[in-house]
Amino acid sequence: MLVITIRTYLIIFLSFVASKIFAQDSTLKYNASIMLSGASAATPFWIQANQNGTIPNSGNFGTGQFGVYKIYNPNNPRILQWSAGAELIASYGTSTKLFASDLYVASKIGHFEILAGQKKHMTGLADTLLTSGSLSVSGNSRPIPRLQIAMPEFYPLFFTNDFISIKASYSDGLSHGTNINYGSTRHIPQTYFHQKTLYFRIGNDHQKLVGFAGINHQAIWGGEGKIAPLYEMKPIQAYWYTITGKTFNYTKIGNHFGTIDLGLQWKRKEWSYFIYRQNIYESGSLFKVINFTDGLNGLSIKRNKSRLAGTTYFQIRSILLEVVGTKDQTNSNPFSGISLFEKGNYYNNYIYQNGWSFYGRNMGTPLAGNKNDTKPDTYSSVSEFTNNNRFWAFHIGATASWLNAEILFKATYSRNFGTYINPFDVRKDQISILLNVEKNYL
Repeated sequence: MLVITIRTYLIIFLSFVASKIFAQDSTLKYNASIMLSGASAATPFWIQANQNGTIPNSGNFGTGQFGVYKIYNPNNPRILQWSAGAELIASYGTSTKLFASDLYVASKIGHFEILAGQKKHMTGLADTLLTSGSLSVSGNSRPIPRLQIAMPEFYPLFFTNDFISIKASYSDGLSHGTNINYGSTRHIPQTYFHQKTLYFRIGNDHQKLVGFAGINHQAIWGGEGKIAPLYEMKPIQAYWYTITGKTFNYTKIGNHFGTIDLGLQWKRKEWSYFIYRQNIYESGSLFKVINFTDGLNGLSIKRNKSRLAGTTYFQIRSILLEVVGTKDQTNSNPFSGISLFEKGNYYNNYIYQNGWSFYGRNMGTPLAGNKNDTKPDTYSSVSEFTNNNRFWAFHIGATASWLNAEILFKATYSRNFGTYINPFDVRKDQISILLNVEKNYL
């Protein structure tokens, strides 16, 4: 049975944005905003989800944000450039918090970039504005402080006559401590985050049909010497097993999660169509068998040309349709029909209680949220980060412009089943809707 409860929320949002260009080799931008919210319950889902952990979960809150950024100058012919960014967030709700969402410095040498610090980002093929959230890293939690070397933009390979382009990244970062479910210690004060990505583009900007394919691999690791001191595993050895995915004593070192992504873009005169698929792999299943049932499927349609300045008629700018499924969680061989290994437990981990989270928020899709954010009558286990990682979700989004205002719409309907270890007694359905209208008076 589907039960819909309608609540009234009051949200006041004031935004002050300005930018200034200095000289010919640098660009400085800054922005500031204030948000006040009054609600009878928790913050609505699409107000706080995929906001890099900057919006409190409590319904009554106030936040202030100020950011300053030095970005790369795209018109600068220099091989060496640098950039930096800092965004400070102050929030007041059930508790007072002051933290930085962005705090980084970066240097670009040709097509390569070295970055140190924390910077907002998401991983995987998806519509970056309207998506329900990438499955592995969605921008739902605070950015992890990291050191990264990357080729952030697609670079054409000359020996393919620029037909194939590549982009990639490799990074290691600091996560926080976590309680331990199974091992010789009950708490680890420090864990680490590893990520690497590799993506290909088949075709160039001048072709109407372009294909994409890629893979991302993430892992949380650390504390192996304390968790299993009998094996005397040193950090450098644990790191090697983590980045390679090798098995040690019949298990994987670290909590692994990633997706294999495929996409196809078709450019027409007025509209561009982008269809994509994120396929989940977890805990070393990549090189054995893969679950083809679970994943993220999306169709994004975008208007190619911007609306002329000063026009006030209504115009749809983009449309998105997504279907997300994580209910199966079984490693199955599609050719033989045989199910192998045990059931999965996405975003949870049998060792780390924090699971796939950073500062209490899922680093992947926000649809598998923290168990503490669900209703009190929903059973949750202390050993699990999320009590709902098996669901089917149907998500739509759109952007439009009208009377010099920008309109954004999101709506998600999900069927939730709990986890395999602790399933819900009955299926729980949820609807989340967001309508956002912004108008610039400057």
